Amino acid sequence: MSQATILLSPIKSAVFAQGGVLEVLVRVQAPDAPTEAQATTTPKRLALVVDCSGSMDGHPLTEALRCVTHIADSMTPADALSVVVYDDKVNVLLPLAAMTTPTRVRQVVAHVVSGGMTDLFAGWDAGVKQLEGGVASTISRVILLSDGQANQGLCEQSEIEKHCSALLARGVSTTTVGLGNGFNEDLMIAMARAGGGQQYYGQTAEDLFDSFDEEFQLLHALCLRQIDLQLIPAPGVIIEPLGMVKKNADGSYHLSDLAWGSESWMMLRLHVSPSAVGSTRALLAASIKAITLDGQPVTAHAQMLSLPAVEVAAFAALTPDQAVLDRLQEVEFAQASQELHTLVQQGEILVARKLLKDLEKRFAQHPWLQDKLQRLRVLAERDPEMMSKEVRFSAMRMSSRLSARSGVRYSVDETDAVIPAYLRKKGQEGRGRTQPSTDSSNTPV
Repeated sequence: MSQATILLSPIKSAVFAQGGVLEVLVRVQAPDAPTEAQATTTPKRLALVVDCSGSMDGHPLTEALRCVTHIADSMTPADALSVVVYDDKVNVLLPLAAMTTPTRVRQVVAHVVSGGMTDLFAGWDAGVKQLEGGVASTISRVILLSDGQANQGLCEQSEIEKHCSALLARGVSTTTVGLGNGFNEDLMIAMARAGGGQQYYGQTAEDLFDSFDEEFQLLHALCLRQIDLQLIPAPGVIIEPLGMVKKNADGSYHLSDLAWGSESWMMLRLHVSPSAVGSTRALLAASIKAITLDGQPVTAHAQMLSLPAVEVAAFAALTPDQAVLDRLQEVEFAQASQELHTLVQQGEILVARKLLKDLEKRFAQHPWLQDKLQRLRVLAERDPEMMSKEVRFSAMRMSSRLSARSGVRYSVDETDAVIPAYLRKKGQEGRGRTQPSTDSSNTPV
């Protein structure tokens, strides 16, 4: 691929000479997708792992199996698929094989019934074993559909996370889809974060189709993965990472895998010591290490961010960069939403509703956050438990989503917009289209 570009975008174009803080948006941007003649398709090796335990009985299992066939219909003969179902036992319905006959998938899932306890780890591990031995030039991913209510075998969340992280280091990532009303969002989100995949949830077929469309489009469009961002502050500068960041053992930060034409990003707050008025202050350097889809390592470096130091009046008069301000507020919302989730879990519904009103005032100038908060308020009145799940998934979206390089500001819910599904800004994460997507954005890129 052409070289990725790192941009360092400060919220203002100068620093306060007397010292203080300055927010900076770090963006890793991918080039445009290659033309059809230049494009090469990276084969996908997917293990679909479906929870068929007793708690999945009825609608959740039915919709999950419909999504399995939906994915099979979207795959090409160059891709490979395995289907695993589990309760307290594991059954490999379809060993990993080239996706030449989607009809076979329909046949094997037609007779799946629910029953038994939930050995989630064993099911996930069986999916992993189907994908072991893949080559670097393929995408290997377990997609787990479950209510996350592990009650058999290994159930400790921290231990399951360690396994997901270890498999990511060996080239197998994990995406999770939470199903039904009572799914365990903590476990499902934790597995996806540790496993380098995405996290979705839904209650109906429409919700889940939309999530899988997003997942599949993202897998088609990926151009760079395992992106680690190294930040080097200039003397007199301290870096404060903002949002739900994932820090590596070497001090670098793990960013979302990158798709053509998009950007992966991270928000920082720099604490800057005083500078001489009129001087140019060096602030921050950044570089990335990543892996291309054909397994080649790449690096990229940003130019040192340096800004003039100005007096307080001149600094106050500077207009903030709107795109940076929006991202900053999205990250602040993600942080505040954790308190919302905790309040609901503790049964403090009235306090949670008051916090929602406070957040609506705080983020009154941000149209996407306003839309989300209004929908959360409705959920808080009707279904507080589902509101707590929605707020967790919204927080993750705000902190780790891919963005379009254009940075067009939110004006209306984009669920039905003709843009790649992984770039859409939704008013509610657990909702999807009314039917499987057939628009042009669902076409492999």
